Amino acid sequence: MITNLAPPPGYAPSDPPPLGPARGLVSRVEEAVIERPLSEVVAAVDAARLEDWIDGSGSLPGVRGTCVLRGERFDAPGSRHMVFLTDGTTVVEQVLDKHRGPDGYGFRYQVWDYSTPAAKPLRYGLGAFAYTPLDGGNTHVRWTYAFELRPDRFPGLLGPRLGGWLLKKALLDGAYAQWMRGSLARLKAIAER
Repeated sequence: MITNLAPPPGYAPSDPPPLGPARGLVSRVEEAVIERPLSEVVAAVDAARLEDWIDGSGSLPGVRGTCVLRGERFDAPGSRHMVFLTDGTTVVEQVLDKHRGPDGYGFRYQVWDYSTPAAKPLRYGLGAFAYTPLDGGNTHVRWTYAFELRPDRFPGLLGPRLGGWLLKKALLDGAYAQWMRGSLARLKAIAER
């Protein structure tokens, strides 16, 4: 796997779309318990490369590498990177906010600039990770992924309610759920090593 790739020739960075109200998003939540203390899990997450833990074994692509577009690394709020997927497509992600303390660790990030035609109905994605300490020295991980549909493309042109329901049934409850679960299983394995 390769990290530190370069943007495709002619790539012009775009600003992220403005965030809409949370009630307009179609979301999926997956959770896992990692049998390690919070501090060890956070250290493992900080050290892991995205391509090591994002699952590409199902119908959705994995990660081939990344390229930092803004900031020294993809870590602090405002930092941005391009993600190169194993199917040859790319997305851009930006950290929105981050919290680290004894009560937990978490961050939110926005995803946009999808190069795959399959994502044309999506205006943007919004991801959030929350790591919380549990009794017994374990850590609970909650990963939320949500999308805002474009109102001028199917299924968004059917309205947020029906279009969102179709997106959830066609993608989020199927291939996307499998991809998120597989990725969390990989992250758990990395942190428990």
